[in-house]
Amino acid sequence: MKIKFLPQNVECDVDPSKSLLQIATENGLKIKSVCNGVPSCAECRVKIVAGDNSIPEPGKAELSLIGSSYYLDGRRLSCQVRCFGPVTVDLTEQVNKVDTQKKVRGFKQKDQKELSAVQDTMILNKVEPAKK
Repeated sequence: MKIKFLPQNVECDVDPSKSLLQIATENGLKIKSVCNGVPSCAECRVKIVAGDNSIPEPGKAELSLIGSSYYLDGRRLSCQVRCFGPVTVDLTEQVNKVDTQKKVRGFKQKDQKELSAVQDTMILNKVEPAKK
């Protein structure tokens, strides 16, 4: 049994112990996730295009984040979906997120190796109280 990720056309083995997010990440597919599967950010939404019968219905935590979009277009949180059979997942929305991710103006990102902390030292002189 396989999970097929579109538009990349990548197929992976089904592992019921792992979420779609974990399986995609392990196979080099990028899905944006701020919360790392808590679920609290809803950034990892994907569309299930085939195999709805191979995944469980969304739980309370997932429904509270995705709301009615699940019923309208079948999008789910990849961090919450575990597969028990063949499924086809459309990552087009995720591919577009990665390609159009905004950069913060005026912020220059450096490599971790270039980052360093500077510590200043403040020397305080003891001041004698004034005599009356």
